Amino acid sequence: MLNAKIQNKFITPVSKNSNNITETIKKQIKKSKSANMTFDISMLNIIDATKVATIASTYHFLKFEEGKIDWLVSSKEVAKMLKPLNLGNSNFIFA
Repeated sequence: MLNAKIQNKFITPVSKNSNNITETIKKQIKKSKSANMTFDISMLNIIDATKVATIASTYHFLKFEEGKIDWLVSSKEVAKMLKPLNLGNSNFIFA
C-alpha cells in the first residue's frame, strides 16, 4: 500500500519520518509510467527535505533520464543547499 495522498496535483507522503517518505517516493517512482512527477515535502524540515529530494531525484533520474520532479518545499534554503549538486531533474516550488 502506498502511504501517500494526492492533493491538488501534488503527491503528499503521509508519514512524518524522512526515511519512510523516501521509501514511499521511491515506490511511487518505480510504479509510475510518467517521467514528470510532483511531490509535496513541505512538512519536512530543511535537512530532511534536502535528504529526501537528493535521494529521490537520483533514483528518479536512473529510471527517467529526461523526466522532471517538482518538489513543493517549505523554504528556499532547500534549493540553495542542493544547487551545488546540480540535480537537473529537480524543480523547487516554495510553499
